[in-house]
Amino acid sequence: MEQNKTGKYLKYAIGEIVLVVFGILIALSINNWNTSRINNDLEIFYIQGIIRDIETDEVKLNRNISLDSQKVASGNYLLNHFKNPTLKRDSLILFHFANLLPATYYQQNNIVFEDIKFSGRLNIISNDSLRNNIQRYYNHGEQITNVLESNSNFTLEWFGSHIFSNEFDMNSILNEFSSSYANSERMVEVNSFDSKLFYKSTNDPTIKELINRISVNILIAQLNVNRLKIGRDEATELTNELKYYLK
Repeated sequence: MEQNKTGKYLKYAIGEIVLVVFGILIALSINNWNTSRINNDLEIFYIQGIIRDIETDEVKLNRNISLDSQKVASGNYLLNHFKNPTLKRDSLILFHFANLLPATYYQQNNIVFEDIKFSGRLNIISNDSLRNNIQRYYNHGEQITNVLESNSNFTLEWFGSHIFSNEFDMNSILNEFSSSYANSERMVEVNSFDSKLFYKSTNDPTIKELINRISVNILIAQLNVNRLKIGRDEATELTNELKYYLK
């Protein structure tokens, strides 16, 4: 009798232990499922945010490509006038001089990526290849920012310092610039631009220096365009990859 009772108690005890363990396993499974679902939702949220940021980058990159492409065209327009002074058209000359003045800067829209990085959640992007591509994109974007800033500072010092000298009447050029780029009313034009400089000998030291500085400005603008196009292509490629991942 006592042995039978003991056997029954052991069976009940073992059964209860099995039930408890089974319940714990179910609870852990549900908790893991909830954690996985939360992480998946968070990953989608972050990726959608990165896509929006990169699409904003593409707009900025295209705008700067257009700006520097205009610099190249305007610089060549001016050089052609030194070579063929009879082509002079005062109003267009002012426009093209004004095109050479704006500096080109670029700042990535990296709000979402910075949030992921500084919160220690980079691994929330579960795909290793995709995570690496995102990091590579933002690292290269930072390089583009630094190079363009350096180029712009050099251009302003190299070209701007020469233009803003006693050799040139800047009033008329800045008048065109204020209208074309500053989106403001034209300032009062005191003196009209003197296009006689295009008739001077290209061996004149002042003219030679101006031609050299315009040429350097063109080269830097061309280099900027090439770098910006690479950045734009990378942005487009990564956007497509992210959208495909979310499908």
